Amino acid sequence: MKHSEHYPHYISYRGRKQRPSVLAQHFPLPSLEAGEVYYPENPLLTGTFTSEKQHQLFGAAQFTLFLNDTIFVEHKLVVPAIVGLRELPFSLPQTPTLDLFKTATDEMFHAEQSLAYMNALEDHFHLPTFSGQSAPLFIRKLYQQIKSEKDPLLQQLLPVINGIVTETRISLELGEFAKNTLLSNTVRDICRTHAIDEVVHASQFKALAEWLWFEANQQLREQLARLLVSSAIARSLPDMEAIIKAYAQATGRSYEDASQVVRSKYDEDVLIEQMLVAAHPTFSFLKKLGVTDHISVEEAVERERSALHIQLNKTLYSFPIGQA
Repeated sequence: MKHSEHYPHYISYRGRKQRPSVLAQHFPLPSLEAGEVYYPENPLLTGTFTSEKQHQLFGAAQFTLFLNDTIFVEHKLVVPAIVGLRELPFSLPQTPTLDLFKTATDEMFHAEQSLAYMNALEDHFHLPTFSGQSAPLFIRKLYQQIKSEKDPLLQQLLPVINGIVTETRISLELGEFAKNTLLSNTVRDICRTHAIDEVVHASQFKALAEWLWFEANQQLREQLARLLVSSAIARSLPDMEAIIKAYAQATGRSYEDASQVVRSKYDEDVLIEQMLVAAHPTFSFLKKLGVTDHISVEEAVERERSALHIQLNKTLYSFPIGQA
């Protein structure tokens, strides 16, 4: 592979004179007050709750799922992406490599921080623990993507690609939580401290993506474009099974009854619309990178819409993607 002389500029803790949250060891925990709001309102389901308690419990269950997703992101996507860098046939410069290694330390703290808050919610609201349960939908889909790839180099690159994709969206997602004044102050606090770190991490991963894209020849860029777009879609699709479980927990309905209610509100168009909102920062970055010169995002999205239509019309909502 060719070696570029200049690595793209990125934000660092040094440049910002900022200390990562891992050094502060700050663990926001829920205050567990009556009426405390843990998750943005879901307008599709709000009218189906019969009490404010159900509404609050649904929010607590959803934020618990969000924190569980965060832990999986750090353990299964971001850290493996950094670990895999040294195995690639690219000569990544020393300074950005060291900064990315520091990021791995930060991300493990974010997982610990999320676990502490999640445990508090699970204990207080008697929510089911996630220990030993299957991985979130996006993790299963992304790992299946790696498993299905036959090219050895692309298999090595996919964990890095998945790390890049998730880091292009997470700081903005967390920032939306932090700015939402309807949410509990502790929810906003844990998301704010995480988001501040993620501004640095996202910048580092975007620089990594630009550098790898520059290093790749034309043929490899074609393949990278395909994988980046498919990874972005898989990472951002709503997990309807998780929503059903949260709804069942909040309302006391059976899984079958909860599934019927949730499915009546979600079809492939709703899932695609929500995916596009979540993936917008990623697709904007990919377009700037030049990925859309090699692949049509619109066509990839329509293929996913068609696949969802088939899946949603099966007796059970499931994706044939196996376990992570």
